[in-house]
Amino acid sequence: MRLYQGLILSFIIGFIFPADAQNKIKWASWDAVDEYIQKGDKKFMIYICYGGCKWCRQMEDSTFSDSKIAQFVNSNFIPLRLNASSKEKIVINDKTYAAKQQGNHEFSELAIRLLNGNMTFPSIVFMDEQFDKITSYNQFIEQDNFRMLLAYYAGDYYKRILWKRFVCEYSKEKHFNTLVRGN
Repeated sequence: MRLYQGLILSFIIGFIFPADAQNKIKWASWDAVDEYIQKGDKKFMIYICYGGCKWCRQMEDSTFSDSKIAQFVNSNFIPLRLNASSKEKIVINDKTYAAKQQGNHEFSELAIRLLNGNMTFPSIVFMDEQFDKITSYNQFIEQDNFRMLLAYYAGDYYKRILWKRFVCEYSKEKHFNTLVRGN
């Protein structure tokens, strides 16, 4: 009887308070981008994926599923997710981005612009607080390297130190953990 009570209690607690609910990246809506730009208090991290992409799924299942990475992203960036094959119109600063033919495929015009036409997935694009592009990475990024990238851009290290030097001096405790703020 006690075993059943324990199982039922565990199920109820797990159902009401799912453990991973607090550890997911909270993807912002594209409809709110102009408001975030006006507010100007956080950089943007844009994840560009493509349906059926094995490495996109791997990025979501491994790198993005890490609770500390999710907490870091949610605390320090406006995270946006863009399916490159989306036909949805996106409006940013009175400019409308629609679907556009690129080679044999139709891609989001915004994805084409952000990736400079290099349609490789998964891709991560870092933008400053005014939505100006800082840089992009067009590949799967495993957790440890992604933590370094996040710290490099969130901490504005990219403005004063070269990436190679930052990697040599990087300390997860100093650079990543100190920038993780509670939500």
